[in-house]
Amino acid sequence: MATLMFKPWEKWLTNLKLRPKLILLMVFSTLLLLGKQLWDAELFYQAVIANQQDKVQQLAVSNAQMLTALITAEAKSAVVVPALSLTMTNNGVYVIDYSDGGMLDKSDLNQVINLKQLLKSGQTLSAIINNNQNNQDFTLQDNSGNGYIVKLPTLKLAVISYQSNAQAFAYYQQYLFQIVWQTTLMVAIFILVLFLASRIMLRQISYIQQRIQALTCYDLSPPIVMECRDEFGDLSRELEQSRIQLTTVFIAQRQAAKALSQSAEMMSLMMEQTKESAQEEFAEIDQLASAMAEMTSTVQTVAGHARDASNATLDTSEQAATGQQFVSRTMVTINQLSNDITQSAGAVNQVETRVDKISSVIVTIQSISEQTNLLALNAAIEAARAGDAGRGFAVVADEVRNLAQRTQTATVEIQDMIAQLQQSAQQAVHLMERSVVEAAEGVELVTSAGGELNKIVEQIQQINDMNFQIAAAAEQQSTVADEMNLNLTNVRELVDGSVGVVTELAQTAVDMHQQANDLETKIATFNV
Repeated sequence: MATLMFKPWEKWLTNLKLRPKLILLMVFSTLLLLGKQLWDAELFYQAVIANQQDKVQQLAVSNAQMLTALITAEAKSAVVVPALSLTMTNNGVYVIDYSDGGMLDKSDLNQVINLKQLLKSGQTLSAIINNNQNNQDFTLQDNSGNGYIVKLPTLKLAVISYQSNAQAFAYYQQYLFQIVWQTTLMVAIFILVLFLASRIMLRQISYIQQRIQALTCYDLSPPIVMECRDEFGDLSRELEQSRIQLTTVFIAQRQAAKALSQSAEMMSLMMEQTKESAQEEFAEIDQLASAMAEMTSTVQTVAGHARDASNATLDTSEQAATGQQFVSRTMVTINQLSNDITQSAGAVNQVETRVDKISSVIVTIQSISEQTNLLALNAAIEAARAGDAGRGFAVVADEVRNLAQRTQTATVEIQDMIAQLQQSAQQAVHLMERSVVEAAEGVELVTSAGGELNKIVEQIQQINDMNFQIAAAAEQQSTVADEMNLNLTNVRELVDGSVGVVTELAQTAVDMHQQANDLETKIATFNV
């Protein structure tokens, strides 16, 4: 629906609320009614004045005709005219003889109005009478009265009918007073009716406004019921119908939002489970593909190793025969080594005996060095007693003492070395003895190894035959593994695409669940 636009002169009225509008209407209606009554009063006054003028004119004309019929120019006398004039004066009609200008000042009319005062026409009444003018009406300048002049030129008489406006003004005031209290009563009744009507309309508007504010505050529970048949009642019924329809829509939307939220939540959970399953399946397929690749590589490696093993067994068989010969030679060598070790053990024992003898000599040297040190100390003491004579001898004694100390230190070091040498000699003896035993055991082991080598040669021949069979089977397994690896790669790509689709569906389900929750939250703000 298009926006309702107002003209510039309508905007100032539409910007006012209802109460100021009603007050403005009341003031305008009152002024209009008062103006109409005043206008009617003025028309009434004008009608009264016009009626009075008509009567004055008729009265003047009828009296002039009567006067013309009663007298003639020859019968005109100073007695007849005043007599007739006196009779007419009682009816507001005056007869003036203007044949003599001085007669105007002596007429009865001059006692009622000043004949020399200005009229509305700008002339004076005496000027009109004396001039050769036709019949005409006149009105005093202050509107206090009006009249009509009928001139009889042949008789030099003027019949003047004059009527004061005081009675007409009294009628006007009386009519105006009636208008005022009637208007006041009508305005009071109008104000009372307008006040009651405005109060009812304001109650209706306030009720509708409260219900609309409740609608704007998301409260659709209170009904909109107004028991009236005017426009406000029609508006309330339309609003109630809209409220009912909105309530029905929001209840349906709330139920739909709950169902949508539950469906979205269930779909989100299912998509999440599907996503997890697809990811697990993808991981397992990925592991299977990796395992197949490793198995293919292993099978190929096994095939290669089988071929290499077959070749190696041939070489091993030859090397085993050669090893048989080496074992025989080794046995001879080990026997010779055992004899040599036995002789070496005897030599080491002799070294140990001689080292013991050196140790006793070192002890003797150490004893001599200690005695020499004591002698050098005594010599130094005696040289000190001899003074300058024994100074040279003291120097020699110091040198001897130092030499004895160095000898003693060297003998200590030699003792340590001899101790280590004795320890090493003892260890060598033990090792020689153990080597003799181990050499004997080695001879036995080498003899056993010779027998085992013969068995090995036979087993190597069997292994060679089996390696040929393994190589052939490995070649077949490698071909099958390549095909399975290719199929698993295709399946992995399909599962990867499925995981992407399921991820998008899961995100869509999450978004739909969030939107459903938002919709349910918004609908929940409406109290239906």
